[in-house]
Amino acid sequence: MKRLKILMVAAEMSPLVKVGGLGEVMGSLPRALAERGHDVRVLIPAYSSRLIKQARVLSPTRGFKGRLLAQKNGQTPFPVWLLETAAFLRREGRPYLNRTGKPWADNPLQFSHLSRTAADIASGALGLDWEPDLVHCNDWHTGLVPVWMRMNECNLPTVFTIHNLAYQGRFPPGILARLGLPDSLYDPEALEFHGEVAFIKGGLVFADRLTTVSPGYAREIQTPLFGAGLDGLLRSRAEKLTGIVNGLDLDTWNPATDPWLTHHFDGSAPAASRKAKQSEGDRLKLRLGMAAKDKPRRPLLAWVGRLVEQKGVDILLAALPALMDRDIDVVVLGDGEAAVSRALKSAAHRWPGRLAFKQGFDEALAHQVYAASDMLLMPSRFEPCGLAQLCAMRYGSIPVVSPVGGLLDTVIDAGVDPGRGNGFHMEAVSSEKLTEAVDRALACWQSPADWNQITSNAMAQASSFGWGERVLDYEAVYLKTLDSYLGEHHRALISVAKQADNWTAMDNARG
Repeated sequence: MKRLKILMVAAEMSPLVKVGGLGEVMGSLPRALAERGHDVRVLIPAYSSRLIKQARVLSPTRGFKGRLLAQKNGQTPFPVWLLETAAFLRREGRPYLNRTGKPWADNPLQFSHLSRTAADIASGALGLDWEPDLVHCNDWHTGLVPVWMRMNECNLPTVFTIHNLAYQGRFPPGILARLGLPDSLYDPEALEFHGEVAFIKGGLVFADRLTTVSPGYAREIQTPLFGAGLDGLLRSRAEKLTGIVNGLDLDTWNPATDPWLTHHFDGSAPAASRKAKQSEGDRLKLRLGMAAKDKPRRPLLAWVGRLVEQKGVDILLAALPALMDRDIDVVVLGDGEAAVSRALKSAAHRWPGRLAFKQGFDEALAHQVYAASDMLLMPSRFEPCGLAQLCAMRYGSIPVVSPVGGLLDTVIDAGVDPGRGNGFHMEAVSSEKLTEAVDRALACWQSPADWNQITSNAMAQASSFGWGERVLDYEAVYLKTLDSYLGEHHRALISVAKQADNWTAMDNARG
């Protein structure tokens, strides 16, 4: 395998800053690539002064006031580069939304700066002693990377990954002039989208190859139902689009060694694992003020994730009265829309001791919830990949999901395939169908032999969702991208040589 020099650009990267799956992937995929011998650099914004402590200056930026820094944290086997601007620093760890929950007003300007800096690194304009073979950008925040590379006349190949097509980076058309980009980009064949400028189209239109985070989602986004208005564009580029299921960091998410657990387990002995999970459940309930050590023990259902419509949180809220009629307990950990948070707080008061809501995201608590819970609820309307279900299965928590996108790719319904089943599918996205799927899971839970089988399946299969195979899939995409780029470059040189009747140049092109 050829050793590649890869510049990866994103808005977040675990453990430095993580809002969701994008940050998790950006913390794991570059590591897997580096372990395969590739020379990887990751560029993210510096959202707080904490991130730039002891960082060294690599270069001033071009076209705006800022600095490119190299972090000295030793947490990663690859260099992390930070874009420092005064506006990014003022965000104090909040990448996208301010304290009122509204998008930062300067998001288009600042993320254009991030894209422009990536393009300047790729083109050699910053005078660094490192230039990539390929640039890999992610989601709308870096959608302008291929655009700025063209502005720089930098013809290096690019890969653009869609982590969530619903977030498109749409702004009024006047933003182009503010960014210093030509009006010609305000065109349906470029960045124009329903009367606005959509940053995501920079990646979808101009990148050499596209990937997304599961094969199921790659198919879905080419349909009107899931394509968010971009399905036609994606169908036109279908040959350049690849779906790769996200990997899971198996070292971080490991119930046998997890430092945030008191009782460890590995699934090799189902009875011991079930006892350890019960002990973790008692510990979690005490922490959250729930009734612990109930006799007989009730199943614990969990929700971990963003409290937004995409995730079906309104479906959960509508289902709660029926669910709480069952002999279960429920824990919700997440953050999102203020109205949803208020509704969940009200629900916790309505069912004290049986329903707990913890607002915000707490990494340690998330590990404990996965370890303690028996089931994870994910009634998503769409799900590009989902990592929560993979984490849950790794910890023996059985996912109850809507069969869309990456959930369909990773969760096998135990009723359809008892031998391999690792979860339960909803028949439709509704509160009634969520309740029905939970009832099927509860019936299985009542049979220790059946439940041991499904949890053993889930834990064993989750161990196969590491980055080992996924990194090979990304390598294949990179090589195809480079081969196509070199082939086109080769043909262009031959064409120029023929037109000039310059046979020496033609020989060079063939070489």
